[in-house]
Amino acid sequence: MSEKKELVPEILQKLVEASSIEDLSTDQILSSFRTDHLLQNLPDHGKLSIDPRSEEPIIYNPSRATRPHDYPVEGDKKIECPICAGNSTGILDLADLQEGFTFINKNLYPVLNPPDPVKGMSGESPRGLHFIQWTSSFHDRDWHNLPDEDCLIVLSRLAALERKLLSVSRDVSGIGSKSQTSSPDEWYISIIKNVGSAVGGSLEHGHQQIILGNIAPRRIVNNQRFLDQHGHTFSAYLQASNPTSLLVHDYGPALLLVCEFMRRPYEMVLLLKDTNKRYLHEMDQSEMGAIALGWMNASRAIRKLMPTMNKQVAYNVITHNGPGAGLYFEFLPYTQEQGGLEQLGLSICQMEPEQAAKDIREQFKK
Repeated sequence: MSEKKELVPEILQKLVEASSIEDLSTDQILSSFRTDHLLQNLPDHGKLSIDPRSEEPIIYNPSRATRPHDYPVEGDKKIECPICAGNSTGILDLADLQEGFTFINKNLYPVLNPPDPVKGMSGESPRGLHFIQWTSSFHDRDWHNLPDEDCLIVLSRLAALERKLLSVSRDVSGIGSKSQTSSPDEWYISIIKNVGSAVGGSLEHGHQQIILGNIAPRRIVNNQRFLDQHGHTFSAYLQASNPTSLLVHDYGPALLLVCEFMRRPYEMVLLLKDTNKRYLHEMDQSEMGAIALGWMNASRAIRKLMPTMNKQVAYNVITHNGPGAGLYFEFLPYTQEQGGLEQLGLSICQMEPEQAAKDIREQFKK
């Protein structure tokens, strides 16, 4: 029997700067980013461009091309997992799981420069804080193979960081400004998950990324525009309009479904029914449990279905929070390559949504 690969407690404890993100002040968090000797891969100039056709922001960061990766890539030598070896930044949040830990640290290759000590996050230069949540200290454990209770712990710690970052956003918005009343909605919290090199993943060790930034991702802008145009959130629209035949599972406070406008096979949306809630930390215990279970089930289904298509497991999870969204999560498996028409803005999906929903429901029976 092969030995379990993990970040062992003895090494993990040497990285711990704080055991709970709630206990840290904004100054302590900012200081941690500025003083961590491993954070040497910041963007050189924080260059930003805007595509005038779509108003999509593009951030330039050449340092991210040097990230280590341990996914199998032809011709490359497989490296030892740097997380299991303890070659990473200081830990700011640590929680026990049934076996092992889930923990949060600073991204070693951040997308954004930290807030300026004088100007905060004001101005057009991309600024923000980039964190990683490692789902488990065990290398091969992630949402699909953790116990239900552990998935809930992982989600609750992610929600705790989200809540803390909203507090940080209020504090840094006042730096260099006469006003101390800026809304946290002027800053944006992005929560994503990349699994597989085909969709931007660099390390196999299961993780989520969370970023507080002053640049609005296009999907956040689209959610707000949808609310402005229709008078209700996109998650409310899905609950009212998506065909019932495309429902995968009803968790009580949450729904897992396939959208009628699915672009690639087996894409799913997990949504919170209460559309008045916009952030993870606003969920009560039953809602958080439903979302954690849905996340686990969706991950398992993707991992089972992709090999049946002769595809390596690769998928993104995108969290839609903040103004305009309600609260929902997209699961986007790389089940179909994008061609020229897709790049032009015309998607050709190789499976009908009804078949996708049926296949996914079948996985729930096994």
